[in-house]
Amino acid sequence: MKELMIALVAAVFGLAGTVMGAVIAARSTRIGAEKNAESVRRQVQDQGAVEHGHWLRQQRLNTYEGFLEAWDECLRITQASGDAHEPGSTGLDDLREAAGRMAERARRIALLGPEEVTHAAEELTATMQEDVEVSTRFIEAAQAATAAVDGRPVALDAMTEATEEYRQRTGQLAELIQAARDQGRDLRDLDGHPLLREVMQSMEQYRQASAEAQGALLENFERLSATMDEASAMVDVLKRNKEARELSRERFTSAVRKALGTPPLPE
Repeated sequence: MKELMIALVAAVFGLAGTVMGAVIAARSTRIGAEKNAESVRRQVQDQGAVEHGHWLRQQRLNTYEGFLEAWDECLRITQASGDAHEPGSTGLDDLREAAGRMAERARRIALLGPEEVTHAAEELTATMQEDVEVSTRFIEAAQAATAAVDGRPVALDAMTEATEEYRQRTGQLAELIQAARDQGRDLRDLDGHPLLREVMQSMEQYRQASAEAQGALLENFERLSATMDEASAMVDVLKRNKEARELSRERFTSAVRKALGTPPLPE
């Protein structure tokens, strides 16, 4: 009986050991599988992050290059012998379209980032668009001034004709007076002479033509002077924007190098 009990105990412990071994083995297998799954998941995630980083870097590179192409196009237009600021020229329309492309690509940069590049691109775009607005106002002001001058022309022909008429009549009057003196006549005898009336008429015509010409000259001068003052202020804005763009371009290129040289952070 004792031997039977010992055999049963040994069998129970043996069975328990087998069961515990199976449980431990199963748990080890599960842990190993979980570790393998985690390793695979991390590997897939890391690979996805790397691929996304490459994709984002390429998208940024293409967008940055497109932005600089639009910017260089704006420079070529503005430096093309000043045609962009002449009335009737298509240069301003070309500049407006190129500045629009800059703005469009700056908005794409804002989507791709980073913030430093976005800010520099927006600064470049803002100054170029202001140049377009200033150039447009300059052309409008020049056209308005030209129309005003054309609407109040200086009557040089009338002025010349009145001056010549007045000169001839005063010359004739001088001859008439000299003749009267040579004849010993009293100059009062010349009262009512037709030449005196003609002289007075020519004098009035000369005065009116002179006043009209002076008024037109003064009005045109004031108009042109105001336009020149406005143009001078606009030129100051264009110069300031040019200097600002040089700094913004440096910041943009520096930020681009940093953005393209630094791997994007995984999300």
